[in-house]
Amino acid sequence: MSLTARCVAIGAAGWGGAAFALAQSPGPTRTSLLTIFWQGIEIPSYLIFAGSVVVLAVIVEHFINVRRVTVSPQSQVRKARELIEQRSFRECLDLVRRSRTYFAQVMTAALNHARHGFESMHEAAMEKASELSGRLYRKAEYLNIIGNLGPLLGLLGTVWGMIKAFGSLGAGGGQASAGDLATGISTALVNTALGLALAILGIGFYGVCRNRIDALSTGATIDALDLLEYFRPSAIGRSAEARGPAAPGAAPAEVH
Repeated sequence: MSLTARCVAIGAAGWGGAAFALAQSPGPTRTSLLTIFWQGIEIPSYLIFAGSVVVLAVIVEHFINVRRVTVSPQSQVRKARELIEQRSFRECLDLVRRSRTYFAQVMTAALNHARHGFESMHEAAMEKASELSGRLYRKAEYLNIIGNLGPLLGLLGTVWGMIKAFGSLGAGGGQASAGDLATGISTALVNTALGLALAILGIGFYGVCRNRIDALSTGATIDALDLLEYFRPSAIGRSAEARGPAAPGAAPAEVH
């Protein structure tokens, strides 16, 4: 065996022995991050956990109920348009009255005011759209409220932990052990981290939910107002000229 090969073999044996000795020798124990968080839980932490449950519930409820299919399904919009173009106003009212979608409720409010003319229908549709969108925004507002409370709850936990740390320092006559001080500081930082996590979750999804509500509600309102243009007096006149004399009882004012 060459000299180089012998040196490599001796070095490998030495490193292997050292590694075995280090593995067998007792070293400082490490505490997992999960254990640190668990030990740092105090009363403010439970408030943060409760807020997290509410935030998750609001997020899940939002993504289930605020969707295109529940706000303004295109199949429903197409069917309503076909019925209006056929001047089947009563059938159109029955169609939207049976549904609870955003679009259907706006159209129902408008058609219920058909006897008062186009302007009343348009105003009723806008008022109903404002009411429904406000209801959706108020639900999403809980995310903003709890998200803004998250850092305050974390700060409460920070103060709680610092009180524990300095309380142990005072109880020991200024000679508290490093372990007692570290426990109090760890509690403070754990609650701060939990509060920030709640704020990030709540405020982040609040922005997402607001954008979804704005986009979907605006689209549904535009779909409804677009169909209401068929009831504008000039549009009705042009439609009547194109289709010929209307059958008795087919006027928009007789939707009811």
